[in-house]
Amino acid sequence: MPGCINAVIGLSNEIGFPNVSMSKIAKRAGISSSTLYVYFENKEDMFRKVYTEVKIRMEQECARDISSWETIEQSVKQICKNALQYIQNYTDEFLFIEQSCNSPFVTREMLDEIDRHSREIVEIFERGIAEGILKQTSPILLISFCYYPIQQIFKECQKPNSMLPDTDFNLVFQMCWDAIRR
Repeated sequence: MPGCINAVIGLSNEIGFPNVSMSKIAKRAGISSSTLYVYFENKEDMFRKVYTEVKIRMEQECARDISSWETIEQSVKQICKNALQYIQNYTDEFLFIEQSCNSPFVTREMLDEIDRHSREIVEIFERGIAEGILKQTSPILLISFCYYPIQQIFKECQKPNSMLPDTDFNLVFQMCWDAIRR
């Protein structure tokens, strides 16, 4: 139900999820409140389903165009480029994820489902560790050293008076690579 997902994301970004009600979602989506209850048990169920769907979409976008024949460096840089492209193309979804990732509504089951969809990316980092190309640490820590700088720099660049208005993201990708390679 795309209209509903967009309504949840839009309203959450505008007024914060705690201030979102089922009736506000229904109104924004152009449906009746009773129709929402066909798809969702309650507000928390709606949040969980929307967050999981959006986060999985992000993981799939980040893994796009990754080939097993590429070097680890090429794969990591492609993942970084994909992450930036996702953030640029789906900024509202990205901001929703950012706002929601520490919500008490996020469950272990949701995280496990999301992890299953990020397995391809994790495997690239595991391979890089095993081959001695990447630092010998958790692949999740290495992935974080790629994603978080890109996310934070993107957010800074979006500010009206940003100190980083003309950021060369190829340089950012190289810096991410330099931070994780052995």
